[in-house]
Amino acid sequence: MILYPAHSKCSHWTYLQAISICLLLLLTAPVKGAALECQNWQNDNPDWLWCDDFESEAALDAAYFEVNRASGLMTISNEASFGGTNALRSEWVPGGSEFGNVKLSIGRTPVSPTLAPNQDFSEIYWRFYTMIDSRWSGPANKTSRITIFSKSNWSQAAIGHLWMGNDGDLSLSIDPASGVGSDPSSTTAVTNGYNDFNNLSWLGLRKGNTQIFHPSYRQRWVCVETRVKLNSPGNSDGVFEFWVDDGLEASRTDLNWRSSYQDYGLNAIFLENYRGNGPAQAQARFFDNFVVSTSRIGCLNNTAASIPKPPVVLSAG
Repeated sequence: MILYPAHSKCSHWTYLQAISICLLLLLTAPVKGAALECQNWQNDNPDWLWCDDFESEAALDAAYFEVNRASGLMTISNEASFGGTNALRSEWVPGGSEFGNVKLSIGRTPVSPTLAPNQDFSEIYWRFYTMIDSRWSGPANKTSRITIFSKSNWSQAAIGHLWMGNDGDLSLSIDPASGVGSDPSSTTAVTNGYNDFNNLSWLGLRKGNTQIFHPSYRQRWVCVETRVKLNSPGNSDGVFEFWVDDGLEASRTDLNWRSSYQDYGLNAIFLENYRGNGPAQAQARFFDNFVVSTSRIGCLNNTAASIPKPPVVLSAG
């Protein structure tokens, strides 16, 4: 006896039709996730500052102080999800460079105060799941960052970049930068405006090992968690580290993020889709289950649900 794949469209097919067509249906079906993580998150996780399952397009504008949809390239999509039904999807196209981003405000800030606007945060963890689609090839220049906005014109006292290291890297790297003078007694940000590279001090890139943009990671959800802890004023004891699927990828514990600057704490986190020269072909990346916390978050245990499974065909005598 032949047991065909359990799919409603397969009930009257011959054996060979069932194998070939159902395999195609299942491998091209949307990647659906488990239960929503962000329901009741405020009660379930008191250390969490934010949680987003990216289920609603309308909710983006309400939740983030800036949403760049890149002329429709970034959307909430039901093509795949880690949790729930939808995820944040960005289409990367040849000839482009900016493929969408969201910017979250946390803590006391001169730029669009939203979450906990009366608190100063010196230590933040943020975690997200990300996935590249079946067409993906090459690196992603930018993925995420945390910053200290020091003025309303987006001047920055510190930036923790989570992005590509060297050109062509298929892994992520941490790349910390300070916008405060290196003198331990300095209390003033020296940058003027956003990404003021002329006045940023780069503190030393550290590469991760896991090549999450390699073809072997296509259609596989990856858990990425990052931690930044600001240095105590006047000391070089700041922390920047990240994990992939709960494995430590890179760590710095000797950073002078801010010298003695204390006007603001960590106050913005971005999820980004950017590649300077654009990809060679159209391809997509997804984000889901974005959490910001004051303590370690960790990964969920349902990553196996992210990969479409082939049909099972059994025979019995």
